Amino acid sequence: MYSRTTDDYEVMSKAGIEVIVQPSFWLGSPRTSVGTFEDYWEHMISFETERSREFTIDQYVCLSVNPKESAIRPLALDALKALPKYLDRERVVAIGEIGYNLINDLEDELFQLQLDIALEKRMLTMIHLPHVNKKDGIERTKSVLIKKNLLDLPNKILIDHNTEETIEKTLELGCWAGLTVYPITKLSPTRAIDIIEKNGVDKIMINSSADWGISDPLSVPLVAREMKKRGFSKYDIEKVTFYNAYEFFKQSSKFLWRP
Repeated sequence: MYSRTTDDYEVMSKAGIEVIVQPSFWLGSPRTSVGTFEDYWEHMISFETERSREFTIDQYVCLSVNPKESAIRPLALDALKALPKYLDRERVVAIGEIGYNLINDLEDELFQLQLDIALEKRMLTMIHLPHVNKKDGIERTKSVLIKKNLLDLPNKILIDHNTEETIEKTLELGCWAGLTVYPITKLSPTRAIDIIEKNGVDKIMINSSADWGISDPLSVPLVAREMKKRGFSKYDIEKVTFYNAYEFFKQSSKFLWRP
């Protein structure tokens, strides 16, 4: 929501959205100091949670050095040193997004270091699959999770930005699977619903896109409506648009919202 206007909160509230979880994003341009990371994390924890509350939306956040910011060295490593003190704050329910963008060794190092922090703090983890070369991304993600013995705790891991190429592999790993829906690019509502139709509703959650590009913070209710048109049951619709996400995030002691 860092890249969105207050009008977005207004329409989200009118659409019936009551709770959101926002992952760490990128600034939109290269960061120049550790302070830009710290200001952003503080903004998410303090300002955004208050801004959404004005529209009766309860907001929680996930913090990280985003994969798109991993390559700027030594800045990314310095930011990682500053991160832990923010992870103990109210409303911080997971570490994320972490993982891959271009799938290189610099991203790999930051990914593994942040997984170590998640293990140390026993936190939920939100993993970002790259928008290109997704098959390579999920295979490399799998190898890292095996290396860190995290597949013994798959219920604590959400792998996001799945498509037809990766969804089966993510579910085979036992992890939660996110489908981030965009209006016209990446994963459309129709493709997301096709994936659900083929793979079922267990452990799959629909996410709304909300970023600097063409995106829609109302993607979740939009997919719910389109699923209803296609004949899905109310149970299945609510499972992928609410209850699966709720079951994942309520594992955090700081996720206090209850239906």
